[in-house]
Amino acid sequence: MTKHIHGGRLEDHVDAVRNQDVLAYLERTEPCCHSDNCSVLVNAATAKCGDWFLYCPSIREYRYIALVTNRIVFALGLGMNALYFKVPERLYPMALGTGAAPVPEIGCNWVEIQLFRSDWPAPDIPFWTLKAYDAARQLS
Repeated sequence: MTKHIHGGRLEDHVDAVRNQDVLAYLERTEPCCHSDNCSVLVNAATAKCGDWFLYCPSIREYRYIALVTNRIVFALGLGMNALYFKVPERLYPMALGTGAAPVPEIGCNWVEIQLFRSDWPAPDIPFWTLKAYDAARQLS
């Protein structure tokens, strides 16, 4: 069963040094997330990943969600139509080549994947969720 943490401070649940860029971005932008995005991300993580938890600062205000493993944020649900992943460096060019956009304002190797684009193949969210999760699990 997936653990969900609602409210409080994300900093209390992650390694602040390793997540410095993403924490600064979230504090600076205070993003929200559409519930459809959240569902897609949670379903992919539930199907593909093992030891992780979901953090949301405020479900009532439709705030962002962060997926965390090994005290590392590996995926984010933000906005109306995108998910964000910290992909392994070796897969970063592949992510960009398959339609992801770089988001250096979140941190190194973070990409934005649009969920719904006309005349574009559907993104493989389970694949990118698993790759981001695996990379975060390997950090020690």
